[in-house]
Amino acid sequence: MTSAVDVAVIGGGVAGLVAARAAAAAGATVTLLEAADHFGGLVGHHRLAGLTLDSGAESFATRGGHVASLARELGLDEVTPTPVPARVLFDGTLHPLPRAGILGIPTDLDAAGLAEVLGADGLARAREDLTLPVTHGRDTARASLAALVRSRMGTAVLDRLVRPIVRGVHSVEPEELRAEVLLPGIGDRLATHGSLAGALADIRAASPAGSAVAGIDGGVHRLTGALADDLTAHGVTLMTASRALAAHRTPGGWSMTVTAPDGAARHLQATSLVLATAPHTWPALPDDLTRLGADWPPPQQIDLLTLVLRAGDLPPHERAGTLVADPGQGAKALTYASAKWEWVQREAGPDRAVVRLSYGTDPDGAPIVPAAEPDSQHPLAQHRLALRDAARLTGTAEAWPGHALEAVAHTRLTPPAPVLGWETSQRVGPLREASDAVGNLHLTGAWICGSGLASVVPHAQAAGTAAAP
Repeated sequence: MTSAVDVAVIGGGVAGLVAARAAAAAGATVTLLEAADHFGGLVGHHRLAGLTLDSGAESFATRGGHVASLARELGLDEVTPTPVPARVLFDGTLHPLPRAGILGIPTDLDAAGLAEVLGADGLARAREDLTLPVTHGRDTARASLAALVRSRMGTAVLDRLVRPIVRGVHSVEPEELRAEVLLPGIGDRLATHGSLAGALADIRAASPAGSAVAGIDGGVHRLTGALADDLTAHGVTLMTASRALAAHRTPGGWSMTVTAPDGAARHLQATSLVLATAPHTWPALPDDLTRLGADWPPPQQIDLLTLVLRAGDLPPHERAGTLVADPGQGAKALTYASAKWEWVQREAGPDRAVVRLSYGTDPDGAPIVPAAEPDSQHPLAQHRLALRDAARLTGTAEAWPGHALEAVAHTRLTPPAPVLGWETSQRVGPLREASDAVGNLHLTGAWICGSGLASVVPHAQAAGTAAAP
């Protein structure tokens, strides 16, 4: 069986859904292929103790306004998080996280709480940034974020503030991120303002007022369902459990072999192809693309444990968010979802709390969160880990009791390697050149445009529009 469309989109995460919507809006006939049995990718949901909660992304950056605009078009309401205290845990002690900063780099070296988190020596070293020659660190601005921060403000700022935030946002070490890519023009700003703090304060001053992040009432996962419904209403063919095995160039565009849910092979002809998924999941493609895709860095691994708890059974603690400077074999971050989001507390009710713990991998790349015991309705090892880390990251002296835990859910996410990293950023240019040379091929998704919906949505909209005839 063979069908033909103007645009085929491979990948049903947010990037693929948005690209398909843009192509359809431009008048194209569109088919969207997703290998999984559901859409959304890293933006999903789960049912837990009667609650429907985000299982992946739970917020988005407000910059550009693209995500909020899309949400409004789909009939969804943007919500602002409730301000909650933010803390960093190092050496077994919780410290307040100063709010005036970018990626943890202070923009005000007289800010309250900075001395507590850095210590007297660390603060004195950070303040050297104000008197160091403007040439000091300019070369490192073209190197890693870690090198720039260390040269201007010292290791205390790097390890106690920047490192935990970068791990939380990008899931990599600051040594792996290029300063000039992450903070465009930082070298010139440093020369203009005479200090790193001044350069970043200038960036903050130019940012729009209001919260830097937002969510969607009922959860960010509602975006994927609304997009899928909108695509169906506009005649887009949506295919889940359908994997593209190979895509070949033809004089008229592309010919693809696709496995359908029933296991049968089908053929799809398309004038243009949009790849909205990372290279490790691509179908067989023309030689140059296959070679470049094979060299792409592998995806990361993040484990999330979401807890629904009986609030009255918990020891006294502060409802705050926490980042961990050195997570070791424990959680790297805690989000107190029922304190952060009014809609979560509304759904959970006053007698329950919802907390989310984020985990990376150990130094050998192995997961920290253990797999659930086979056939067990009560994954005890996960429960113990979650209760231990929730107590540790909220600063309670006693462990959170097992009877307080109403339910726990484990989600394993595999986000792409950050495009801002050294290894990935060096591969973007050659891959774009190769795709342009092939023709009628468009690349989009967090793997090539950067993580977060604020980056993905406008990039995918542009890709979908460009793919339409």
